[in-house]
Amino acid sequence: MSQSLTNTALALSPFTEDADVKAQISVAFADVNCLFINLDYVNCTWSPEVNYTFFHKRFIKGNMEECTTYLQEKSYAVGCRLSYDESDRFRTLTTKLVHQNNSYVQKHNLKSMVKLYPPVNLSVEMNKDPELNLYWNNSKNTLCIESEVRYRINSDKWKTSTPSKEQKYAVAFPLKSSRYEFQVRARVNNVCGESKFWSEWSQPIQWDSMKGNNITDISGSSMSVWKPVLSLVGTMTLFILACMLVYRERERLRFILIPIVHNPGKNLEDLLHKDTVEAWLHISEDVCFQPNFTELACPVCECSLVPQTGSVSESESNLSIPTDQNDNLL
Repeated sequence: MSQSLTNTALALSPFTEDADVKAQISVAFADVNCLFINLDYVNCTWSPEVNYTFFHKRFIKGNMEECTTYLQEKSYAVGCRLSYDESDRFRTLTTKLVHQNNSYVQKHNLKSMVKLYPPVNLSVEMNKDPELNLYWNNSKNTLCIESEVRYRINSDKWKTSTPSKEQKYAVAFPLKSSRYEFQVRARVNNVCGESKFWSEWSQPIQWDSMKGNNITDISGSSMSVWKPVLSLVGTMTLFILACMLVYRERERLRFILIPIVHNPGKNLEDLLHKDTVEAWLHISEDVCFQPNFTELACPVCECSLVPQTGSVSESESNLSIPTDQNDNLL
């Protein structure tokens, strides 16, 4: 059936506008990919060109069952999650996509289609040999899993180890004043049917020979360097905002207590006006501030003592004559 749909699609013109023809073309080329995720469940996915109905069958004999758990993306069904046992990995999975009157059937061999979760709980220890030991835990505790380690020194090129069943890796005679970074991934080995897929690399872990400790979260360690800087910047920002707020409130208080005088010279003239001063001092209107120089002048004369003797000299008699100064003043 799939071969006939493919031939039909190839024979059609790419400029055909008919919707049913486009549906036939999309169904003919709809490819379903199934992965056994961590030996727990199967994810079957396809391209979301149209909304398909998905059916599956585990055994050779039996009926097709419709998917009960669709994976959605932008209102389209893009996959289906199937519950499976580990023994189902060695059986053939049959899938069928249906859209309108068209269907597309595929068969899947899941033995080599297993993808595990990345290893977890990485730790690094230095022993007395000296030797740097890396430990981790795989997502599945089974002898069917092999692990691969990669590490680098001082952010140099990665070095990859040979896959091993052990959950331990050792670096002999580590370099002094160096920083080591490790990552691990895992897959099902060839004893239990080798998988084509490795897991994703684990979270990196670092070991610093100067500090003698290991850091699991690299991003968190880099963030710790920025924490003091960010704290300082935040403190300075708050201080500047507080100063601006205090200055603004101080200006507002000054405007309230000391109103702004737009023309102080003019206001001073108004305050010193004669009528204003008289009103302040309660001076009667009859009183005038004009100066009065009509007072009479006091007479001024020069007098001398007259001796008691009868003889008076001519000079002394001249001095004894009073002199009227008024004539001179007038």
